[in-house]
Amino acid sequence: MIRIPLCLFVAPASFALLCAALGAFAQIPAAGPDAAQMVCFANARLIDGRGRVFDNATLLIRGDVILDVGVANPGCDITQDLTGKTVIPALVNTHAHLGWEAYGDWGSQFFTDENLIDHLYRHAYYGVGTIISTGSDKEDVALRVKLEQQKGNIGGARYHLSPGLGSPGGGPNPRLTDDPDYWGVNPVADPEQGVRTVRDLAARGYRIAKIWIDDRDERRGAQIKVAPEIYRAVLNEAANQDIRIIAHATTLADHKALVAAGSRRFIHMPYDAAVDDEYLEMVRRNNVYIVPTLGMITKREPWYVPAFRDPFFHDQVPPAVLESLNENYSPPPAERSAAEEQRSAMLAANLLKLKDQVILGTDAGAVGDFFGYADHVELALFVRMGMTPMEALVASTSRAAEAFGLDTVGSLAAGMAADFLILDANPLDDIANTRLIDEVYLRGQRVDRKGLRALWTEEN
Repeated sequence: MIRIPLCLFVAPASFALLCAALGAFAQIPAAGPDAAQMVCFANARLIDGRGRVFDNATLLIRGDVILDVGVANPGCDITQDLTGKTVIPALVNTHAHLGWEAYGDWGSQFFTDENLIDHLYRHAYYGVGTIISTGSDKEDVALRVKLEQQKGNIGGARYHLSPGLGSPGGGPNPRLTDDPDYWGVNPVADPEQGVRTVRDLAARGYRIAKIWIDDRDERRGAQIKVAPEIYRAVLNEAANQDIRIIAHATTLADHKALVAAGSRRFIHMPYDAAVDDEYLEMVRRNNVYIVPTLGMITKREPWYVPAFRDPFFHDQVPPAVLESLNENYSPPPAERSAAEEQRSAMLAANLLKLKDQVILGTDAGAVGDFFGYADHVELALFVRMGMTPMEALVASTSRAAEAFGLDTVGSLAAGMAADFLILDANPLDDIANTRLIDEVYLRGQRVDRKGLRALWTEEN
């Protein structure tokens, strides 16, 4: 629950910023039981996030922790009958860029306490319980918000930030780095600098970091890849410091070289070639996790549905934003070349071969996708390209959490965080049923989705 008296405890330099951020959400407190009460969510279908289903089961929680799953009512203080409902773990998104999106505008000037907190609540509204923001977070704002969330003063999705490393002048896509106030890359020009940077991040408490490998910085003239000797040094020191590195790489050759060097997490799957048996053996033997970001690469498919045409997206924006998105939309061509058809088939085949290594990530906030909403789009794309609904749910919950050592989220089991969705229909019948959200609970507290919806859709 957001507590406005927090402003009394914030350092003077950030007083106005944080108070303004909290003020925007003051009228939508979380709602839930007292921390001492045992609450039973009874008679539900429970999908635990690890591939198991419990029918007519009971989920027991106390405070922000799950006590048990699947047992009969042991005499709870509060019982909620969920007959006909399905409960799944809150989603875990391992790749987004918070703070820049302003729903009608975009840029570093929007990376404020208020906007960052807003993005955490947007994820929560759509049932995303944990979000990792990768390589573009303004550190002073991000750490201030993260600290207040850890204190219990800010709700929304659990926030993890991961600093970025890359070649000097390179790394992120030009949309970010063309912004004169971009701050996201720690340059690593040689192995020694890579080691020093990793040690510095570890000393500052970071346990997740991103490294851009590719050379897509053509607008700035560098076009320099991170050399193998540099990323080997980074990966080795990260292992020593217990930092989980996720590598941004898009080619099959780079993926193979990085796995051989010790990389175990990737943003993007190979987009340039069909994955071969050698690569599949490497990723399976080393338990490599891959964020395919399908939503980013399917926008030109003829079946793509833009957000402004989807009623599920309308919950979080006023009509003026929908009108603007419609006016600026450029639809894909009615006909596609044979090469485009072949590439689409290759990407679908790659995903299907890698399905047991896939985890959820959206790239939302950097490429025109929208927080929380994009997660459900990605789930649907997993299934469209051949995964079963259960495989898609595992990839988006327990496996995504395991990839980054987030051992209290992503599944419904005793001792885990009480982060879950109550759905009106079974997503194993149709993955689109993840959109039929009755309630979202994070930290054992009900997210006030009605209040958030009213706040976001009201015209200013």
